[in-house]
Amino acid sequence: MSLSRDALSRARGRLRYRAQPGWIAPMLATLTDRAPSGGGWVYEPKLDGVRVLAYVAGGSVRLFSRNRRQVEGGYPELVEALSLAVRGDAVLDGEIVAPDPATGLSSFARLQQRMHLRDTVRVTRTGVAVELYLFDCLFYEGIDLTGMPLLDRKKVLRDVVWYDGKIHFTPYRTSGSAAMYRDACAKGAEGIIAKRADSTYVSGRSADWLKIKCVLQQEFVIGGYTAPQGARAHLGALLVGYYDDEGALRFAGKVGTGYDQDTLELLRRRLSPLHRRTSPFAPGPVPAGEVQWVTPKLVTQIGFGEWTEAGLLRHPRYLGLREDKTAREVRREQPKTTGSAARRRGGR
Repeated sequence: MSLSRDALSRARGRLRYRAQPGWIAPMLATLTDRAPSGGGWVYEPKLDGVRVLAYVAGGSVRLFSRNRRQVEGGYPELVEALSLAVRGDAVLDGEIVAPDPATGLSSFARLQQRMHLRDTVRVTRTGVAVELYLFDCLFYEGIDLTGMPLLDRKKVLRDVVWYDGKIHFTPYRTSGSAAMYRDACAKGAEGIIAKRADSTYVSGRSADWLKIKCVLQQEFVIGGYTAPQGARAHLGALLVGYYDDEGALRFAGKVGTGYDQDTLELLRRRLSPLHRRTSPFAPGPVPAGEVQWVTPKLVTQIGFGEWTEAGLLRHPRYLGLREDKTAREVRREQPKTTGSAARRRGGR
């Protein structure tokens, strides 16, 4: 496969030929309050899974999380599928999801059952099927594509992979974002992603990629937990927070729902080695009663209704642990207004 003549012409002066890189840090979307208006945007479904970068070279496949952890041991079926589906050496960007058999939607809760496993036997025993949705191609056969416009990269991506079974080309559209967003929310999906059609691929968070969510959710750091009450074992509620710009861990609230027995047992195993005597949170209000503090290393995904005026979460619900983001990266997400976000080309 060779890049099309028109794609090469449009990308003149922006392509660099080199050996396949060992790592390209992913491009990240900026949270916004609504989809941008006007032309020049590409709209994709926002999938409820884990980001993965696939490095295919010489028939071998390595999978990396967004913070450069190798995770191919947890997804042997995707490694096998990619080794057969990708024609040539490539670096691909995508999302691993676990579809809910009842709804067909990606389910982060189902993915939780296997995303922390690296043993093939244990992975198989979960019975949770996973799929990979690819949405970008960063490198192909000696050519660095990150300087090409997004739509040209998508043309390459469509051509260099055979899509069947577990590997999918992420669908997108160039208009009708409002209807797409309404449909996603009506179905219970997470939301949509808007990307500038001519955007180059830039490592880090950028206003050229926007995420518009149906429900509020983000990552938080676990700083402690309360004692269990009644019949519940191991813990009552997680105490979570986020880091501010000065590096202080700010308390965001208690999360007491969203757990089943297996989840409580998993949290007990992960939190016990992190016990400490003092609070890791910055001075301020903290829950009363019996609290076990922990060193703030674990990152959890939390869904919630809204932020209160006091800066706490309203109606928070535990969704799962994340290993694709370090605790120090966790900040409070502040939606940007679409008008300013659409006008800015910064964030790089």
